[in-house]
Amino acid sequence: MGRVMVAVLAVSVLLVCAACGGGASTTSTGGNTPPAPVPAPSTQLPQHIVVVMMQNASFDHLFGTFPGANGITPSVPGFTQTDASGKSVSPFKLTDLAPPALQEGRTIYLDSMDGGLMDKYAFLNGDLAMGYYDGTIPGISTLWSYAQQFALADNFFGSVTGEAPTNQLYMVAASDNDFPFSVQPVFGPCQKPDKAAQALTFTNVGDELSQAGVAWTVYQESLGNCSLSSPLHNPFQYFTTTQNSSHIANYSQFSTDLAAGNLPAVSFVIPNHDHNMHPGFAPVTDSITWLDSLIKQLQASSAWNTTAVIVTWDTAGGWYDHVFPQQVDTQGLAPRIPLLVISPLAKKNYVSHVEMDHVSILRYIQKVWNLPSLNTRNTMSVDLSDMFQ
Repeated sequence: MGRVMVAVLAVSVLLVCAACGGGASTTSTGGNTPPAPVPAPSTQLPQHIVVVMMQNASFDHLFGTFPGANGITPSVPGFTQTDASGKSVSPFKLTDLAPPALQEGRTIYLDSMDGGLMDKYAFLNGDLAMGYYDGTIPGISTLWSYAQQFALADNFFGSVTGEAPTNQLYMVAASDNDFPFSVQPVFGPCQKPDKAAQALTFTNVGDELSQAGVAWTVYQESLGNCSLSSPLHNPFQYFTTTQNSSHIANYSQFSTDLAAGNLPAVSFVIPNHDHNMHPGFAPVTDSITWLDSLIKQLQASSAWNTTAVIVTWDTAGGWYDHVFPQQVDTQGLAPRIPLLVISPLAKKNYVSHVEMDHVSILRYIQKVWNLPSLNTRNTMSVDLSDMFQ
């Protein structure tokens, strides 16, 4: 894990009123939030948690105009930018459902934020980086519908300013071995030679669940098909204790287990390239259709009333977001990404303004099954309780 250091970041703050949803009435559009809303305690804990991690979308890119959310207005940081050709560009509604991938990586992410001005996205990644979707776009309307029915977080950040597997590792272990860059796992399948690769030996949440006798499974779509599935997206493949274990299965097993009444207490679902929303592979609507199918399977099952589906993204992927994340250690926080909790136990039509990050998912799993913290960074993030009734 990165050494913890707290940096005070000077940025401008805009108070906005929540038009709908049940979150706090103020949020920050840049820099440190005013005293963060205190998460409300949940009255009922789920018996099943299904975590789905999609790829590469900032909050403003998908929910920047969502009612009641801290979104895009002309007064937010970075609203007007200058691209590499000297042209002025502001956020615009994107209708291309299959945009190309933007440049990724720790350096370009940091440079795009420009020390909190949030005004170098268009210069470094082109005008496309300023594009956003809204609820009138086919497919995106499905995401918005789930947000309107259940709970959406508008103050959820990446734990690490970097590429996969950094945030995946923070989500399950609150550490990326102090290496906030893309790196291959030592273990297969589908890994590529990488001098920086190391077999990780510190404890992850899978180890904790196993020791507590709590059933858990990673369902990875197209597991072993190296043209469709990336080892970078499965954090458990990096650890000596969990790589190639009985806890890792192909996603095709998910429907079988669910139908048989064998849904594990904790599931991590990893979609393939065509279904994870990463630009450059397939239309984003394909990914949303896939996600919708997964949720509908759960809703039709006997497990639904005690299940919470947690949907998030790994990084903002170079897409513009106007909120400058506070720095809680040497690696993050990183720009905002969406998080949805879709569950009968979730608050309804609710926008949470509580500051959270990928480690908050880890903390919520630990809360539900009474598991201890893994390290100091683990304790620094609040859990997801504010999203639940």
